[in-house]
Amino acid sequence: MQNVLLIGAFVILGILILSINSTIFVTNKAIRENEVHITGIGLGQALIEEITSRSFDENTTGSKRVLSPYQLTSVDNLGKETGEPPFDDVDDYNNYSKKVDTPRIEGYMINVKVGYANPLIQRNFINTKTYLKRIEVTVKNPKYMHNPDSLTLATVVSYFK
Repeated sequence: MQNVLLIGAFVILGILILSINSTIFVTNKAIRENEVHITGIGLGQALIEEITSRSFDENTTGSKRVLSPYQLTSVDNLGKETGEPPFDDVDDYNNYSKKVDTPRIEGYMINVKVGYANPLIQRNFINTKTYLKRIEVTVKNPKYMHNPDSLTLATVVSYFK
């Protein structure tokens, strides 16, 4: 009789240990996923702050001013200019990408798209020059974020005459 009780106790103990281990595994996975996303948001926001600290357009760097949107960089030429200082204006970051490793999480891929924004619906890119530019920063981590699990942060900057 005591052997049956002892075997029963071991079975219950085994089930309890498996249940606790499963709970710990699920909790650790959730903590890691949250850390990956929070770090990704921080990386994206830091890049947006870097981009928005630049001049609005190549034609507005330094003391240059424009009086009309037609004087701004054409839609086809958004991106880094050759022969100019790199990353001196917002649209130099168009099609910019980089890989970032942090001390705890490696393998982030950050991609940037910059274009003119529709004054009425600012979440859309348009093929017309305006005093608004939309910046979209997409952060992915193939190891920890699975499709379509990526982060996209966006902002709109404007030019004031």
